[in-house]
Amino acid sequence: MCVRVLTPSLNKSFKFQSEWPYNNSQSYILQTILKDINSDKDKKFEEINDTYVFTTKVNYLNNNDLTKQQIVFDKELNPKSVIILNNNDEIQMKMTFNSVDYNATYDDTYFTLEGNMTNTEIETTSGTLDSIIYPMYIPSNTQLSGQEKIATENGERIILTFSGDNPFTIVQETALAAEELLTIPVYGDPYIVTDTVGALSDNSVTWVSNGVEFYVVSDILNSEELLEVANSINTLTVGK
Repeated sequence: MCVRVLTPSLNKSFKFQSEWPYNNSQSYILQTILKDINSDKDKKFEEINDTYVFTTKVNYLNNNDLTKQQIVFDKELNPKSVIILNNNDEIQMKMTFNSVDYNATYDDTYFTLEGNMTNTEIETTSGTLDSIIYPMYIPSNTQLSGQEKIATENGERIILTFSGDNPFTIVQETALAAEELLTIPVYGDPYIVTDTVGALSDNSVTWVSNGVEFYVVSDILNSEELLEVANSINTLTVGK
């Protein structure tokens, strides 16, 4: 299956060969919600007021804290909400559906590459990194041990090295817009990272945000820990 993540501001299309979203729970996709209900032999069903409520297991491969969900339908079997819970029945995420249109129509160009990439202002950058962005989460017994900024052919690159029991490296690099539409094959699966979609592999996660390409890699951290580090990298900056 081909999954594309489009970045019109950089005039780039990232192409994944991935079974996403079929191999993960997704609270906002009706097909995967129904799949979770059908595949869980131990699911619970309740009729509460004017709704039907299913409680099922979830399959978030890189977040073990998400263990179950409550899926609420009205009496016409329209989805009303999906609530993701942890083992302590604490709400971790909630998706609410205000209305559902099963007969929606779309323009012929709605799902085409060209139709989504046109009429968008291409982002230009100076080719320099104004500041270093540090992770807010660092695994235990691990600390920043190296920091280096180097010039590249297209701008600048910053390498942050973390050493200790759970070593990893963060690379930040200027991301420049392509002059012509560019399709980039990507190894890994698409995952939400901070404010965008990134690519997660066995030992790395990469994404582009605000004109900067980020890369987190480790031979020790698992996928869940890599995502935790990645999602802690935000707009909080510390001097140049």
